[in-house]
Amino acid sequence: MISSVIFDFNGVIIDDETIHRDLFIQVLAPLGVPLSNEDYEHLYLGMDDRGCLSAAWSAAKGSGIPEKTLAELIEAKSSLYEKKMEAGLPLYDGAAELIRALAGKVPLAIVSGALRPEIENALARHSLASHFAFIISAEDTPRGKPDPSGYLLARQELLRRGLHRGGPEHIAVIEDSVQGIEAAKGAGLKAIGIGHTYPLADLAQADLVVGHIRNLSPDTVLSL
Repeated sequence: MISSVIFDFNGVIIDDETIHRDLFIQVLAPLGVPLSNEDYEHLYLGMDDRGCLSAAWSAAKGSGIPEKTLAELIEAKSSLYEKKMEAGLPLYDGAAELIRALAGKVPLAIVSGALRPEIENALARHSLASHFAFIISAEDTPRGKPDPSGYLLARQELLRRGLHRGGPEHIAVIEDSVQGIEAAKGAGLKAIGIGHTYPLADLAQADLVVGHIRNLSPDTVLSL
């Protein structure tokens, strides 16, 4: 039985994966770094800002991105994303309902490659912040997904707070990306793949795959 649940954010709770893609393209283009929709979806989707920008730069330039340039690009993208957020970003149908239902039963957390202010602002706008015990964001880990460090850190935090006393197999992760599922499994956690972003066949490494979060019931999550 599952006794704690961790949500990914982008592509699971908030419907903004295409917005992130478009903003990466927008900030990289003036520097001569092309990024196609296809490359983003096949190579970079699921990475945090640092990982995506660094990888796209290296692919185009054949060298590592200067740290100053990387910091400037992250800041530029964050500012553009904030403007999009002010205009309102939609949640996936069923996401808020699942969060509220699970929050009454088990501790919840978020592990995401997004920046902390982006996550906190979106949760506050939709009155969901109080349902999560803590957030592990891009600022908290040295490497983004598929590296498991974010999920390992989340498990440690659940244990430290006394919110989880079982093994890692009693923690369920809800993810939309191949990289995210790989990260969760690498940390020894159960993984539920949501088909918002990838074909369901690509998510086969997960313990359970469903087409949309609205089709995922609390009982199904907790009985994994």
